[in-house]
This record gives sequence, C-alpha cells and structure tokens, in this order.
Amino acid sequence: MRNALRLLVLACLGCTATARAQSSNPYAIPHSHPAAIADVKADAMDDLTAFATDGAKVLESIRGDLTAEGRSDVLLVLDPPATATEKLGEGPSRRVVLLVRDAAGQLHRASENDRIVPCSRCGGLAGDPYAYSRIGKGQFTIVIGGGSRERWTDEYTFTYVGAKNDWFVSSVVRKVMDTDTDKEKYVHLTAKELGTVSFADFDPGKVPEVTLP
Repeated sequence: MRNALRLLVLACLGCTATARAQSSNPYAIPHSHPAAIADVKADAMDDLTAFATDGAKVLESIRGDLTAEGRSDVLLVLDPPATATEKLGEGPSRRVVLLVRDAAGQLHRASENDRIVPCSRCGGLAGDPYAYSRIGKGQFTIVIGGGSRERWTDEYTFTYVGAKNDWFVSSVVRKVMDTDTDKEKYVHLTAKELGTVSFADFDPGKVPEVTLP
C-alpha cells in the first residue's frame, strides 16, 4: 500500500514538473496541441529548394514565427551560382527570402531582398561576410561582418506590421573596430532615424557608414 502511494505521488510530481516546463514560455504551443502537430508535419514536407530559383542554392534556412501568428515560417538565404571570373571582393550578393505559412500549412514567398547579404568573397580577409540570422516573435535579424585590421559588423532588424502585412526596418547596429589599437566606433539607428522602409526596399548603401578617425 505504501509503495503504491509512493508511486502515485511521484507520478503527480512528474506531471507537475512537465506542466511547469510547458508553461514557462507564455507563447509556447504545447507539443500535443493540434497546431503544433500540424506545423511539425508541414516542416517535414517543406521543399525549400523549390524557392531557390535561377540556379541558386540554399545557404541557410531559419524557422520561426515571422508574423507573430504562431506558425512556423522560414527565412531563406540563397547563394547565387558562382562564376569562374569572380575576384576577391566581387560577386553577386545573396538573396534573403521570407516564406510565410498559410492556414493550410503551405509556404508562400512573402518578400525578398538581394542587397543586405554581400557575396561570399566580399568580407575581406575575414572570409564570408554572412554571419547568421535569427527570428523572434514577429521580427528577424540579419548579421554580417568582415574586414582585416579594421573589423566591421552590421546588424539589421525588421519587424512585422500586421496592418500593412509587411516587415519594416526597426533597428540598424553598425560597429567598426581596429584590432591593433582596440579603438572602436558604434552606432545604433532606430526607425525614427531610418524612416518607414520595408524589407524589400531596404538598401544598406543608404545607411550612414561607421568609420574610425
């Protein structure tokens, strides 16, 4: 009788621990929820190469909730085909594509930009300038960097606006550092300084550069 009671108590404690773990994130969808199961099945069936047109290859794919609607969307970074004539610092830039999942679980191309991520040989001695991307709830960030003695880093964040069904630049962080002297300069621009610019229209070339004296 005592052993049976002990097993019952341990089982209850296990249930409580599981419930706490699942409720630690107020935005998390339990794995047993139908929407979560549908997303897992949809993820497994996704053919991301179908969105890599014109001979491009998928350099990276990041999954997350791009529209804050609780679905598993995708950010793709596509690498264009290389040519034999490319030199250091030259080459076509990468294309970033946003794929949004509809209620039926299908992915659709929502927006894209081919000006943010430079070519694979455009990072100087530091190598490939593409660092990484991350997705938050209703927003995403793309980070690039490069240089030699002077190392530079750019971080671009875009936030979804439901009323306009689009993403707009909300933050740009630019930093440069001299690796010999440790001198550095840093600037953080918000939507107030950047204006209302959609992801598709955003051009890093129009953002003020950060240079050391």
